[in-house]
Amino acid sequence: MIRKFLASIIVMAGLAGCNLPGFPGTATATPNGTTPIPVSSIQIEGVPYKAYQISGDPFRFVCQEPCQLDERYIFAEYAGFRLALPKLIQLTGVDTLPELQPVDMHLVVDDSICIELLGGHAGMYASTRKAYTCSEGPGFYPTLEEKIQKASQPENQYFPLHEYMHTIFFGRISGRAGDFQDYYAEFFHDFVVPLPSIAIGIVDPDRFCLYRNEAPTGTDYPLWLISELCRQNGFQLTHVALSLIELDKLVQSGGGQVEAWFTHPVPTVAQYRDILNRLLGSDTTQAFADACWPPELFGNSYSVPPACLITVDTPTPFQ
Repeated sequence: MIRKFLASIIVMAGLAGCNLPGFPGTATATPNGTTPIPVSSIQIEGVPYKAYQISGDPFRFVCQEPCQLDERYIFAEYAGFRLALPKLIQLTGVDTLPELQPVDMHLVVDDSICIELLGGHAGMYASTRKAYTCSEGPGFYPTLEEKIQKASQPENQYFPLHEYMHTIFFGRISGRAGDFQDYYAEFFHDFVVPLPSIAIGIVDPDRFCLYRNEAPTGTDYPLWLISELCRQNGFQLTHVALSLIELDKLVQSGGGQVEAWFTHPVPTVAQYRDILNRLLGSDTTQAFADACWPPELFGNSYSVPPACLITVDTPTPFQ
């Protein structure tokens, strides 16, 4: 089974190894940690799974048969994630493309789907082109009871939110520019690392522009796009949602430039740069350059700054 758009989990500096942390409507529509979730039997690429989903939710939690997870944990994780996700969507302005929903949330990272890549990640099924995520919920806790307790709390949903946020970029941003391809551009960790931390309340929104994760896995390129956009162009947290809403409008209008397997062509990074230019009233190309984004994504309109001449591994796509 071969998949594209596989995005590995990247943890903010200081969060690695830590145990981190319903939708708009009536309070009675939101389950608590003990409320049973409707379950059905499904097949995922020929393998039987249980699927837990409240009607209308853009995600479902799945467990390979015979499911070894305690249902109390599944119910608790569903409740905690269902409370946390709207806080993330408020920051992004958009959810995963409807054609990729429901997003399957795998809680066992060595099941038939997630085993292809160790650790947390997000991807798309080869057969159905639906999105999925792999994470261990709130992380490791020594006892099941403690893990169930943490899973029900939205402030412990960093890892599931991080992986889910990757799916928001699926079909909305392409790392292709002519014959050039860079899959790091599609991971967009510059946004996907800090925003879930803000959503669950472990990072102050006012510190958004100060985000400069020192961990080498905290961004896809050696330096920091958010920091440069803020410093050079007046970028703020609110511009994330405004820009992604405009990006989605571009997708829905058919204005993207890269033909793939989505309903509409996918916009390029340069097209997203142009959206930022319009919103911020200034050219953001230099910010991308100083954050070490490849010049090939922008028509080779600049040279790589000396600070960017750091050897990095080239990601290998799962095709």
